[in-house]
Amino acid sequence: MCQQPEPTTKAAKKQNSILTNAMMVFAKEGFRNTDVQIIADLAGVGKGTVYRHFGNKEQLFLATAKFCVERMSDYARRKVLQDQEIPNLIEANGVPQLLRKIMLACAEYYQKHPQSIEIMIQERAEFRESVYPTHLMFREENRSGLDGIMQAGIDRGELRAINVMQASDAFTDLLFGCMISGCLQGQKGKLVERVESAIDLLLNGLVATDQPSKT
Repeated sequence: MCQQPEPTTKAAKKQNSILTNAMMVFAKEGFRNTDVQIIADLAGVGKGTVYRHFGNKEQLFLATAKFCVERMSDYARRKVLQDQEIPNLIEANGVPQLLRKIMLACAEYYQKHPQSIEIMIQERAEFRESVYPTHLMFREENRSGLDGIMQAGIDRGELRAINVMQASDAFTDLLFGCMISGCLQGQKGKLVERVESAIDLLLNGLVATDQPSKT
């Protein structure tokens, strides 16, 4: 199969503008009520240009969903890594602290860009039967890095000897669950606070370490 050529810098900037505005409009108006012409006007391009880059309205929406999770990933990577390698961060801070930083960075992105959560919810509602959720696909494609961090925590004795894949799933389920619940409850401005509480419970547990002995 022939691969599509990488977009030029000018084309990439144009696509970025279209997707940024599409995220805002789709999140506000919903997929069905969105007029692609409005997105084109906000991006400063013709409607035909939008279709030339993204095919049709559905493909534009799905490209927007992918754009959202990729932006989140890029933001979290910059925030957490800060030009360092993961092994160095683990050595300096330990795995629990690294997991905390990852989750809080993701929460910070979504708190700044709650439209991304709206897109995630809409995708499930509009394309339940025809499209595998973009955020789940993204998680599966990028899970090896998180699995590696979990395994490092086990090897260092910082995490219990647990199933790595189950631990990674629990971590991401908790994150996205907090995001969606917070959005639905109208607490978009408190997502970081919500996630900080959740990650504390995940890492430290609910069960008291010193429980009264049973007689």
